[in-house]
Amino acid sequence: MSHQSRVIPDPFEFARRGDTLSGELDARDLPRLAAALRDTGGEQSVSYELSGFRLDDKSFIEVFASAALIMQCQRCLGEVSCAVDAESRLLLVPRGESMPDEGLESDDFDPVEAGRDFDVLDAVEEELLLALPLAPTHGDCSVPAAKENGDDRSPFALLKSLKTKS
Repeated sequence: MSHQSRVIPDPFEFARRGDTLSGELDARDLPRLAAALRDTGGEQSVSYELSGFRLDDKSFIEVFASAALIMQCQRCLGEVSCAVDAESRLLLVPRGESMPDEGLESDDFDPVEAGRDFDVLDAVEEELLLALPLAPTHGDCSVPAAKENGDDRSPFALLKSLKTKS
């Protein structure tokens, strides 16, 4: 997969002009996200779009990201496909200025420190990480049964029997 640019040279100018940047990439190219994925050897698609705008003399970048990811099911430990969609509005705060306190309780935007060379992939990765399910599971799976191993007993029953022997 390809992507246009990894950086926005001047994010404040990007917002002032109302520019848009979009692209696609493989989730394995995002190291922190890749660590949360099941390695299937295949590509795991991420699409993204960043849009700049100004509102009330403030510069913003909206980040939209969509991904089809393979993660580990927390019940059966098999592979589970997760469609992840992330959307966020970032308030650009010039480097060296303090982060604003007003408006943070409304959760309409997240302030981020910005200077030259705003890292597009880092912003996309951060939003996808925040949107990941905490415990991905299949809708219809269950804990692996002991019967699959030819044993009807619970693993805890085995532990109980060890405790009573000692």
